[in-house]
Amino acid sequence: MSGDGRIALEFMNGPAAIPPRPDTLLVVGDGDMPPQPAAWADVVTVDQAAISPFAHAAGCACCTGRGGGLAAVLGDVFRRRATGALKWFDRVAVLPPRGHEAAWRAALSADVLVSARFAVRPPRTGAA
Repeated sequence: MSGDGRIALEFMNGPAAIPPRPDTLLVVGDGDMPPQPAAWADVVTVDQAAISPFAHAAGCACCTGRGGGLAAVLGDVFRRRATGALKWFDRVAVLPPRGHEAAWRAALSADVLVSARFAVRPPRTGAA
């Protein structure tokens, strides 16, 4: 949990970036299943949007809107967590498809429900 009561959400830049924990839900792009899925509270998949004729990245806010993509998946997992359909989690780790983190972050920042429920951590900076 974040200090303000929202669920902490952090983007990963690879499957090993955040070690699996039983209190963390892992959200992955379609086809990006990590090793050891049982080590997480649960693993959910975001289906890739159809390729846009405008060459936007999959999951961009203008192409998916509220009805699909990462924001909708987070809304669903929040509901399933509250009703007991998912194991309780205090953190969310997001593993976007390579090259789509910026589009996924933009989609989340534009969604008022995600902002109310999840504390999205800023991108990591530092030496490689």
